[in-house]
Amino acid sequence: MILSGTFTFNGPRATVFELLQDPAVLAKALPGTKMLTKTAEDHYEGAMKVSIGPMTAAEFAVTVELKDKVAPERFSMHIDGKGSVGFTKGTATIELQEEPGPVTLMTYSSDVQIGGKIAGVGQRLLESVGKMMTRQALDSLNKELQARL
Repeated sequence: MILSGTFTFNGPRATVFELLQDPAVLAKALPGTKMLTKTAEDHYEGAMKVSIGPMTAAEFAVTVELKDKVAPERFSMHIDGKGSVGFTKGTATIELQEEPGPVTLMTYSSDVQIGGKIAGVGQRLLESVGKMMTRQALDSLNKELQARL
């Protein structure tokens, strides 16, 4: 499943970049993530809970690693999740461009593989739920940014 798009944050790029390095905030950016704990530099472990169609509250143990960081311009995330109903594995790239205002334009692209019972609900449903959860996460991040400014 590939998800990509843009989102505009109402704040400066450096602040948005720093926000996305905070494990508590990063958990809000990853759809369904309940919590993340920093276990090493740029490495996090936590739990993700996802409901898709008839599969309600499927829980995954998740690891996230941040790579290719060029502050405050871009970074990538490598995500690996495993649970009783399947697995998820993928990468996401995030690019931040400062615009007048100051506002920050985020361009994101992710390629996620989902397998096991949870994949049985159908690719079309997975994509629509993924898009909805991504939009909710980005809106939540923008609210967090506004609270910190």
